[in-house]
Amino acid sequence: MINCKQLHKLSLEHQEALIFAKEIAKIAAEGGEAELAEGFERVNRYYENELEEHLQHEEQTIFAPLVQQHRAHVELCITLGKEHGFIRTVIEKMTLETAKKDLAIFAQVLKNHSLMEERELFPLLDSLFTEEQLDAVLNYVPLRKYAIDRALARRSVTSQ
Repeated sequence: MINCKQLHKLSLEHQEALIFAKEIAKIAAEGGEAELAEGFERVNRYYENELEEHLQHEEQTIFAPLVQQHRAHVELCITLGKEHGFIRTVIEKMTLETAKKDLAIFAQVLKNHSLMEERELFPLLDSLFTEEQLDAVLNYVPLRKYAIDRALARRSVTSQ
């Protein structure tokens, strides 16, 4: 876990993600039909209640400033951004029929991704980001689901 106080919440979420990934990997490896169905539900709840917000937090307060102001680290941001997309895709496409395989993939990617952010990304932020940028990470306020739904609804109305 990183020492920077502004990154503590995200780092704690990574630690929780590692525990969750281990539990899901065990279900994928050893679970029967009922356990796989429960794992499927747990992953979907986790995504809706925690993970999507975490991914957006990183994309908006970490990846964007890194790409804009520290171009030497664009490749790392692209890699991590692709992993965010892959995690979203695995969850979106997962069905009960594919749960065994997809839960295993999800758990492995979540584990590796969380470790990469802790070991490679966060030490960079501690050394590259200004206090103001770190405070923006700390003080991130996510868009609420209803605000996103309303924005999408407006977009679909205006595009017709």
